[in-house]
Amino acid sequence: MKRIFTLFTLAVSAYSLFAATTTNETVLATYEKPMGEEPISLTVFCETPPKAFVLFNGVVPNAVKDETMNNTNNAYMVKLDANHDWWANFLNFRMDNPITITESNRYLHILHYREKLNDTWMICLNVDWPLEDPDKGKLRFDGQNAKEGVWEDIVIDLKYLIDNQIPLSKFMFGVSMDWNGDRTNPGADYYFDEIVLSDNPLPRGINILPDTEMSLFMGNQDSWNKWVSRFDLQNPENTSEIVTNPFTSEMSVLNSTKVMKFNKSETAAWWQGPMFKFPGILKVGQDEQSSYLHVMVNIPEMEAGKDYYIVQLNAKDFSGNQVDSGDEIKYWSDDKGKWIDCVMDVTSLGYVAEFTVRFDLRRDANDQYINSPAGTFYLDAAAINHNQEPRTVVEAPSSVEKSPLSEVLVRASGTKIIVEGEAVSAEVFSLIGHSVTKVNINGSSTELNVREKGVYIVKTTSANGLVHNQKVILR
Repeated sequence: MKRIFTLFTLAVSAYSLFAATTTNETVLATYEKPMGEEPISLTVFCETPPKAFVLFNGVVPNAVKDETMNNTNNAYMVKLDANHDWWANFLNFRMDNPITITESNRYLHILHYREKLNDTWMICLNVDWPLEDPDKGKLRFDGQNAKEGVWEDIVIDLKYLIDNQIPLSKFMFGVSMDWNGDRTNPGADYYFDEIVLSDNPLPRGINILPDTEMSLFMGNQDSWNKWVSRFDLQNPENTSEIVTNPFTSEMSVLNSTKVMKFNKSETAAWWQGPMFKFPGILKVGQDEQSSYLHVMVNIPEMEAGKDYYIVQLNAKDFSGNQVDSGDEIKYWSDDKGKWIDCVMDVTSLGYVAEFTVRFDLRRDANDQYINSPAGTFYLDAAAINHNQEPRTVVEAPSSVEKSPLSEVLVRASGTKIIVEGEAVSAEVFSLIGHSVTKVNINGSSTELNVREKGVYIVKTTSANGLVHNQKVILR
């Protein structure tokens, strides 16, 4: 049942995009067989024995099983002590027989569970130890789960291996990369399971947002709750706060009553700015229209003698692909204290899962990014839409519209599934993808008789054709 469920989860994610997708899948590790009997023949730390902060690593009964994401009996667990270091905190997944990567197995999927988020993870291909910054997006991928205490599917795009005809022989997983911190993270358990290669770029269990545009006003709690599932300043000495908009003379440009104040530390690396992760993925570039990320920025004080500061926008999808604005966006000293709209094209991503705003980027004599001095920056009114022109006037909303299907509630009641809210149809699928029942909805509450216990996928459709998939367990 395990493999069937995983395939169907992938199929449902693709189905919600209104396109049929055939999923090819190569299982690399499930930890249901003795080590050495699966394509990933060895899972081990980079040093033998591991560092003292690695209290345990090995295959264990799956104590955090979640039938809606994975239902294996075993998983690979790493237990880290408190105050662990990042160096040599690298778990290696090694294969005896390298695998040729093509479009049919382009995406590496890893189910991963973090008891505590702690610091970011890092995945590097075909090495036992970390790669440097130039390999980011090629052979190195940095990221973080959205929530602690739940299984999430990490997806890595192996396009670089395809383009350079490099087989996949192993990969390294940096468990908790506390690069710049004070090594005070709590101890935690980390689990790995159901590692596969697939032609499907969508994470298993992904939430595809029904919205066609994004609009985030950071001082508006409803807006924040709708659009931000995780906020990360990416450096422990960076700070932020929501403050009353201090730029009263600029209210005709941006009339938000509250905005975000970001205090960048001098210890922050060039890439460590405010990061906003969505509660799902937003499809961009729909209907052959380009999509653009906008962020309103205000810099009240700038270093004497500097003509401008570089503001860099960065956006990522769910598989490590990213785009950034490079050095193109310049906040000029003549605009000091004014709200300026920073804009970047995100069409090429296909989906946006998160974005980051980086301030005052500088380069050394070798044209490499370096740290810049501490500074204070303000930001608000982030948006993704089809308008490529910088906004000159932004009006804060009086209220925030909920997602078209946010008023739909799907729940279990005995052997029935109850659908309540603003849906016009509902269809129930079994784990093998068979339609169990389908109904049109005219009222505010509808019962669907299923009869048998188990895990089901309920697809609801709104009046304007938007689709939402939800897992339901009948016990």
